[in-house]
Amino acid sequence: MSTDPRAPAGPRTPAEPPAPAGPPATADPRTARRFRILLYGSIAVFALLAAGLVALNLTQGPRMTAAQLNVATSVERAGQRLLLQANEVIAPVADAQVTVSPAAEVKTTTNQTSIQIEFTGILAYNTTYTVTATGVRSTSLDATSTFSYSFTTPDANVFTLLRGQPDDRIERSSLTAGTGETVYSAPNISLFTTLGQKLVVATTDSDGYDLLDIVSPDGSAASIPVQLAGPGTVTGLVSSAKSNLFGYTYRAAPSPYYPTSDDQLYIYDTTLGQAYSIPVTGPDRELLAVQSWAFLPGTTSLVVQDPGGALFLVDALGLLDGSSAAVEVGSADALLGFLPNTKTLVTETAGSASTIDFAQPGTPVTAPFALAAAPPNGSLAAPATAAAAAAATGGPATGAAAEATAPGEPAALTGAPAATGGTGGATAAHPEPLDASGTIVTPGPDATTLQKITGTGTETLFTAPEGSTIIRSCLSTNGRYAVAETAPATAAAAEAPDVAADATTTYIPLDDPTASRTVAGSNPDWCSAA
Repeated sequence: MSTDPRAPAGPRTPAEPPAPAGPPATADPRTARRFRILLYGSIAVFALLAAGLVALNLTQGPRMTAAQLNVATSVERAGQRLLLQANEVIAPVADAQVTVSPAAEVKTTTNQTSIQIEFTGILAYNTTYTVTATGVRSTSLDATSTFSYSFTTPDANVFTLLRGQPDDRIERSSLTAGTGETVYSAPNISLFTTLGQKLVVATTDSDGYDLLDIVSPDGSAASIPVQLAGPGTVTGLVSSAKSNLFGYTYRAAPSPYYPTSDDQLYIYDTTLGQAYSIPVTGPDRELLAVQSWAFLPGTTSLVVQDPGGALFLVDALGLLDGSSAAVEVGSADALLGFLPNTKTLVTETAGSASTIDFAQPGTPVTAPFALAAAPPNGSLAAPATAAAAAAATGGPATGAAAEATAPGEPAALTGAPAATGGTGGATAAHPEPLDASGTIVTPGPDATTLQKITGTGTETLFTAPEGSTIIRSCLSTNGRYAVAETAPATAAAAEAPDVAADATTTYIPLDDPTASRTVAGSNPDWCSAA
């Protein structure tokens, strides 16, 4: 045998192939059988699971994957939409397949993978709604399912003025429950209104003249003093949160050198911070004397009535930059108010009502309007006293209002109306229209009840506590509530109801007056909101 390492190697024996997987050759036969049972059993289980999943997919209906709704606006205006999103394309869903609890009317449309549910009315505050859509069907399979979604609408804050010593205070309360809390206090508060997170407050100084300030109750911003046109009185104050504007009527202090002027209207744009008020002028660009006025809902415009009854449409921002002037749009004896959630103004002339529709561009359309029934005293003039006139303007009965009315006597529709700072509520000597059917909300003949009058009858919404009278009433901007302010029927309250220390304000749901809520204080902010 050669020992040379370079010598060719001899033939090699091929390697044995690996043994097939399985139990060791030396394993017990019973172990092998258990292994085979486990293997085949696992395969059977997985096969059954796969078959079950296939069957489930064939029998399971569509699934809801998301829901969207702006709950904040659902309590402010009609037409808000709930979107229910599905995981696949679905067949059209009919209105009859959708239910809402508590009941609310809806319209339903389907778009590929979503159901759009539109609430035709305004939803209630602080209420949990459940929306259920049954029989939701896939377009590719015959299986159906049920979609269900619940949401809770927000509560509302309401503000009232409470008299005190040494300071008056403005309180914020929940609309549905709880006790109020003081958010601002100052001596001699005469009027206030809310504007988003801010308050606009009129106070009277030691000389008897008014001051006007924009304040932040939470202290997030410094107070902004509003420069008035000199010593005088703020006779009315109305806010429009949607347009970030507020308006106030101002009466100059008497002077021996010139006659006392009529109330004049100024608009303030809060988006400008500290700025000058915008004087409201007529078509001739001269200051416009004001008898009554109201913001056109959802816009920066307003409707102004002069002492002669002429009506003007004014764009506040157009006055600010000089791009437009007031436009005369008709005349009326009184402004009864806008129908809630519309741009339709109801007016009164010679005992008959009319509407002016500002919703369409161009010249506003005027048409006759039939109230459902005459107010309790048989005319458009609701009973009003000097006390009611004072309540509507935020001060004691003075001037034309005091001369025109005495306690217990009805106020005339013509001349100086009670509410110079806006349409002002039903105490402005007229009822408030509630809807296009002509339904009205108005104080009763003796000012101790608040009534809703429809084409089919009269419903008493609220009765004042014994010994009290209603000194102010109005509708909420969303048209779901009536508001009634009451004060003791005493001589002091009759002369100046806004100073009554024990005045109360009641918020009455129109769909369920038994669920009313009463809080302490007067001058409810809902009656100065547009």
